[in-house]
Amino acid sequence: MQNSKLVKLLLLSGAIYFFTVAIVHFLGLKIPMLYVYFDVESTVYQDRIISALSAMFAVFLFSGYKLIDVTTDILKYILIAGAIGIFGLSLNNFLTNTTFRENPIYWLEISLLGLYVVSLLFLYRKLK
Repeated sequence: MQNSKLVKLLLLSGAIYFFTVAIVHFLGLKIPMLYVYFDVESTVYQDRIISALSAMFAVFLFSGYKLIDVTTDILKYILIAGAIGIFGLSLNNFLTNTTFRENPIYWLEISLLGLYVVSLLFLYRKLK
């Protein structure tokens, strides 16, 4: 029972975080840890795309929060989406330019997302 409550807390926290990321990107507020690549010039349309995708992921996580008592199946898809996010951000850091590779905050963001996904994976396995 305790694991279920912890999963719900993680899912709700993730939903709040990604909704905050959506707001920050929509408003163009370059806040580290909330704004991806905060020190890189971006255009309004890029910020709005990231905002929309972050809001979509926030809804996805919130859905997991609401449905976890009924089924754990949604966690599989959240874990897959999280793994895709980690892979995509890491690949971008490696392929884009040396600034991304050398800035530790970008890797910290990816590491924290990885820790979040691994925590959910660990709890998912305990719930199964």
